[in-house]
Amino acid sequence: MWERVRTILFENMGLKVASLLLALLLYAHVVTDQERESVVQIPIAAVGLADTLTSVGELPPRVAVKVRGKWKDLIRLGLTRPFLSIDLATAKPGTFRTSITADDISRRAIPPELARLVSVTEVLDPRSVDLAIEPKATRTLPVRARIVGIPASGYILDQDPDVQPESVTVMGPARLVQGIDTVYTVAVDITGEREKIQRQVALALPANVANLETRRCVVTIRLARAGSDSASDRSRVR
Repeated sequence: MWERVRTILFENMGLKVASLLLALLLYAHVVTDQERESVVQIPIAAVGLADTLTSVGELPPRVAVKVRGKWKDLIRLGLTRPFLSIDLATAKPGTFRTSITADDISRRAIPPELARLVSVTEVLDPRSVDLAIEPKATRTLPVRARIVGIPASGYILDQDPDVQPESVTVMGPARLVQGIDTVYTVAVDITGEREKIQRQVALALPANVANLETRRCVVTIRLARAGSDSASDRSRVR
C-alpha cells in the first residue's frame, strides 16, 4: 500500500512541480489583476526656498491618500517610493499656505507611467500645509558649558569649564538668532565627581536654529579639593 502511495506522490515529480508553479502564477495573476483601493503614505519635501529665508515649524513628514487601481500597479507604486515636493520658490516672509489635492498627488508625486494606471481618489491628511516664512540670520556666538549636580564631598570647581570650540556660527530665523547672546551645551552632570572630566557633548540649540560648524563640543571640567592652593572658593555649580 505504501509503495503505491509513494508512487502516486513522487511519480513524474518534475511535471507535478511545474504544474503547481503554473497554477500559483495563474492565481497570482488573477488576484493582482483585481481592482483595489488602498491608503498610501507619501513623504513630503519642501524645495525652492530662497537662501535668504527660512521656514519656522515642521513640515508634515507625509500625506495619507487613497489610491485605486489594480493590485499589481499598487504594488509597483509602493516600490517606486513616490514623494510630494512643496515648491516654496514664491514664498515671502509671512504665512505660506498651500492645499494638497488629489490632482497634485497624481501630477507631482506619482510616476507618469503609473499615473495612467492608478487614480488618487481622496487626500486624507493633511489637506493643506502651513508654514511661517521668516528672514534668515547668521551669527557667531560664544559657547558655555552648562554644569549640573554637586561634586564629591570636599571638592569644588577649580575654574570655569573650558569649552572647545569657544564659539560657533548659528543660523535660523532672524527674530530667534538675534535674541541669543550665548549658546549652551547640554547639561554635564558632575554629581560625585572628584577628578578632571572631559566629555564630548552636543549644543542645546533652540528649535529652528542650526549650528553651521561642529555638532559637538569638548567640555573640560577641573575639580580640586576645597581649600587647596589650586582651588578657589568660587564654586560655580549651576
